[in-house]
Amino acid sequence: MDETKNPTEKNLLWLRCWLLCPWPTPIIPKPVTDAGVLARGRVFEEAIHQTQPLALPGTREAAQAIFAVRQGTALPAGLQAKTAERLVVQARELRDLAAGANPTGKCAEIVAISDFRELHAGAEPGIVNPPKHVATNVKDIRLSPHHASRKDLVFQFQTKDGMLITRFNGQVKTGSAQYIADSLTEMASTKGYGKVGYVDHRFVNPDGTPRVAPDAFSQAQAEKLKAAKVRLRGIENLDERAEQLCSDICQAQRDGLNPVARERLERLRDDIAKAYCPGKVAMKVVSGVAISSATAALLSLIVQWASDGRVQVASVGDAAGQAALFAGIAALEDTGIYYTATQFGMAPEAAQSFAQASVATSFCVLAIGADAWSEIQMARGGEITMAEAVGGISAKAALDVLPFALFSLGLVGVPILVGTQLGGRWLLSKFREKDRRIANAIEEDFRTVGLMDHRLKQMDRIIAELRRDCDETDRLFNLIMNPQGV
Repeated sequence: MDETKNPTEKNLLWLRCWLLCPWPTPIIPKPVTDAGVLARGRVFEEAIHQTQPLALPGTREAAQAIFAVRQGTALPAGLQAKTAERLVVQARELRDLAAGANPTGKCAEIVAISDFRELHAGAEPGIVNPPKHVATNVKDIRLSPHHASRKDLVFQFQTKDGMLITRFNGQVKTGSAQYIADSLTEMASTKGYGKVGYVDHRFVNPDGTPRVAPDAFSQAQAEKLKAAKVRLRGIENLDERAEQLCSDICQAQRDGLNPVARERLERLRDDIAKAYCPGKVAMKVVSGVAISSATAALLSLIVQWASDGRVQVASVGDAAGQAALFAGIAALEDTGIYYTATQFGMAPEAAQSFAQASVATSFCVLAIGADAWSEIQMARGGEITMAEAVGGISAKAALDVLPFALFSLGLVGVPILVGTQLGGRWLLSKFREKDRRIANAIEEDFRTVGLMDHRLKQMDRIIAELRRDCDETDRLFNLIMNPQGV
């Protein structure tokens, strides 16, 4: 008997058809293209890079860097060799870059490094009064490893033999115009500090002179800087970007995300929220009903034609109606579980995954249960043995969980699922049909053997009778031929 003619089996086939056809397409976050967010991501990656050691222990680069750090300190008593070595060869914690009395100061240095790295890479980061000649042998730009260094930035130049030479350069200044003017003027007149200052772009004219404006220096402050021969380089939105980097580092300590990944996650959550608005849910119900009913009707035609070459329109309509009902229930169940999960504080993306997994699990359990019931009923009806029923339940359960593996393919997985479901059940039916033929052949052989045994027994009886008749004939013959011997 063809299993696909069993009503329970046919109902379950349309249920399985639902498991992928109306399944909501996973929401994929769109790539982040906002220039501001990408720039924040670049600066954040620079901050991560700055946590790496300045040099590897025991190398000649480390020895030269240790010497440079000891020479560049502003501490009156200097630095001990062990302290300088620890600063050079040990990594930093990311959170330490946004900590301390002036967290934006360290973050401003990272912003300046990021822009200069872009400049050395051939990009145009928007530095006001950039260096006229960009050294081609700069291999890295780092923060000064010690908070009391005379200069904030460290440039590592590569020599012809491949060694990295550490050189300190410049001071990064943030804050009010008065503080910047006083600090840079004092720096220029103090031995070892140099006369290069990296400040917010609003403080610098294109020619590198101090900019006089309400949001920049006063005339007196500008003259003071000119007299000290301070050379200014303007970093675009230095103060604002430094504060933003501090915020990004603090947020990363909480969620472990960089600015680009965080923006992508926020967009994903917005898209998920839109997908579960009433209008989208209604469209999802309608589209799921349409896709499922059409697929179920098509499968009904295929199954009926493959079974006995005839098509019953009523069965096609029943299959389409059942699939439409399952699809509508699934879409509403998915929405209800999503909103319930979000009410309990679950993140939108987690609530979406939980809702979809819950719907799939409930229908999968229902499909396995219906399969088991179908097999048991067939076993009770004598169509299959109990052993065959157990094997059939196992095989069909494996097919029932197949949508979980194909979920990531979306609608592309529908033909695979349908083909596997029909093919798997067709093979199971054919195997059972073959087993029945083999069993019938064996039974027929046993009947033939029994018939042959019966005939042999009849022949034995006939032979025995013939022997008795022969014996009687021999006795009579002997009697006639030798009457005296009686």
